[in-house]
Amino acid sequence: MQSKKIKGYAILINVCVALVCLIALFSGQSHAMWYEAKGRAIILNGDKETAKREAIEEALKQAMLFSGASIKSVQQLTNGLLENEEMTIRSTGEVEQLEIIDERYNGEVFTVSIRADIFPASQQCAAISDIKRFATTHFLIPNRQQLTEGNIRHLDEAVTKRFADLMANTTDTLRLSYIAPHTAKFKSEFTEQNVRSLSQRGNSQFVIVGTIDDLSIKKESASIFTPWADDSVDRYFGMTLHVFDGINGGKLFTKSYNTHAQWTFDRFAQIDEFSNYFWHSTYGRAAQKLMIDAIQDLKEATACQPVTGRVVNVAGDIISISLGRDNGLQDSDELVLYQAKEVMDNKGKKYLQYSLYPGVFVVENTFANSSTIIHKNSGLVANIQENDFVVKK
Repeated sequence: MQSKKIKGYAILINVCVALVCLIALFSGQSHAMWYEAKGRAIILNGDKETAKREAIEEALKQAMLFSGASIKSVQQLTNGLLENEEMTIRSTGEVEQLEIIDERYNGEVFTVSIRADIFPASQQCAAISDIKRFATTHFLIPNRQQLTEGNIRHLDEAVTKRFADLMANTTDTLRLSYIAPHTAKFKSEFTEQNVRSLSQRGNSQFVIVGTIDDLSIKKESASIFTPWADDSVDRYFGMTLHVFDGINGGKLFTKSYNTHAQWTFDRFAQIDEFSNYFWHSTYGRAAQKLMIDAIQDLKEATACQPVTGRVVNVAGDIISISLGRDNGLQDSDELVLYQAKEVMDNKGKKYLQYSLYPGVFVVENTFANSSTIIHKNSGLVANIQENDFVVKK
């Protein structure tokens, strides 16, 4: 029998099953919007109430994320279904009402459909709906000795790939679009240089430097009072993310995440870290839930960061830039160009200094990952050079 202590880690938070649709019952940005969403949870040890709560939380989370809201926790529902817990909705939305419109049990899975009345904030930053693109390397595992149990020596690659898939499936504005095929440990004195290089190689504004800190095993032997019980094996999953703006410079976000769950594999098993069998295990689901939480933190940290790209070519009065439809750019969008240069103070410390080009530039043609722009009024492009920067107005 599985222990109750792992219930919270065995929730089936598989975003592929989350169905979110907008019901057009509003007439403007200032009115409430109704959203429907579906969530699922596995029933462990016959505990249907816990499964129901987790499914409702997942459904509400999907509705909130689809509406553009950013949430820290979904533990208290406005109709009192979950009491004495706390929900924090950060700045971009508020749940006015929540209704359960369908619930059903199917074997060991509880499925619930909800309808939430979400009232958007009166003011949102202009960049909240823009596509944010990330680059990274395989997440570093400092203690590779911990990989021997289960022989999961490719876990760094598998976790990074799964992180990219979850980012695409759980958000509509974040994409991990470039993964360098190696791990990297940036020395502190070269971090900024390496971040900028990785950003440029991946044609991505943001860079993630990730480490998988803890994969240790915790074993609990069967009690002398219950010699018939099997030994229990838990495994930890710890991860730290550092997120940088690879174009404008500076660290945006640093946070560590930790969880643990039952390790159901034999000690000498040869595990395929990329397989659904692994990621649908109790441990795999717990690790995915942790990664989804991290992704939502990334969404919040970058939500209001303006989308920035580079000038890649100047030909006459036509300027080609590294932003395109994949970044949410459209014909006739207005952009600002600027030049960045490095200056040094008398103590040898380096700073970035920005100089704006006069006027506004407009998108003439958009392609998948690039666009051409021209000056909105004069057509002058004097002094604009490759590797200058462009930001969506």
